[in-house]
Amino acid sequence: VNLEYLLLDLGGRAANAEDARLGLLAADWTHNATIQSVVLEVQRSFVGYLDAKARLAAAGDAVAEAKAALDAATVRHDAGVATIAEVLQARTALSQAQLSVDSLSGEVLALRGALATVMGLPATTPYDVSDLPSEPPVALASSAVEELIAKARAARPDLAAARMQAERAATHVQAVRADGLPKVTASASAGRSYFRPSTFVDYGDTWSARLLVTVPLFTGFESRANVAKAAEEAAAAAADVEALDQQVILQVWSSYSALKTAAQMVATSRDLVASATQSERVALGRYQEGVGTIIDLLAAQAALSNARAEVIGARST
Repeated sequence: VNLEYLLLDLGGRAANAEDARLGLLAADWTHNATIQSVVLEVQRSFVGYLDAKARLAAAGDAVAEAKAALDAATVRHDAGVATIAEVLQARTALSQAQLSVDSLSGEVLALRGALATVMGLPATTPYDVSDLPSEPPVALASSAVEELIAKARAARPDLAAARMQAERAATHVQAVRADGLPKVTASASAGRSYFRPSTFVDYGDTWSARLLVTVPLFTGFESRANVAKAAEEAAAAAADVEALDQQVILQVWSSYSALKTAAQMVATSRDLVASATQSERVALGRYQEGVGTIIDLLAAQAALSNARAEVIGARST
């Protein structure tokens, strides 16, 4: 039976234990960051799918309006007050609108499969979700950006993981430095030997105890080089934390600016849609009455389609 115990290593054992503890915390934070990345990817795919569905519905409205323009042009042509060129222009606009519907239909199916995939489901899984909300939540746009930055710096798991790795690297320097310092070790052993044949005694016991002091005299400057390497790695880890911290601030600032812009665009684009809708109705009425041109009508319908795309983009952002 042998027993050996390290009595003193000038901080090496404690540094190794702290290194392991910080490594565990960093792994936990990295795990949390991975979960958040999955959640974010699902949210992005979800909003992208809703955006495509909304654009598909808007394209369907554009097809209905193009059909109304074609019907008006056909009626006027049959009455002899419009040329065949007007009918052909209206039919071309209808074909373009229908082509947009066909393209968006495929995009919607692809995005639905992508959303299923990020949720861990087969892309062919049959499901559907609600439509894009007409009133997007823009409450965060009224919050102070400094408050949002402070929350991000305190709660971002990837930043917390980087901080733990930096602390771990700093602790590792102490462990490496302790490898080149003296160590004090205590050891004891006990044994029993049995004799066969037992001429004089049946067995014999042995006991020993030692106190060992190990002092590294010269290692070819290996210890000093290892300490310098560990110190540089700790400095690099600290620099990574600083860079990531600045990146977090930039991401919050950019997202906040985009949210403020989108909140303003939601209101502005709704006014644009209302004006474009009225303009399209007036242009259609004028054309049906013979006081407007097919060019004016098609231009008004194109402006209305663009306005709908603007409001959908603002709501999705």
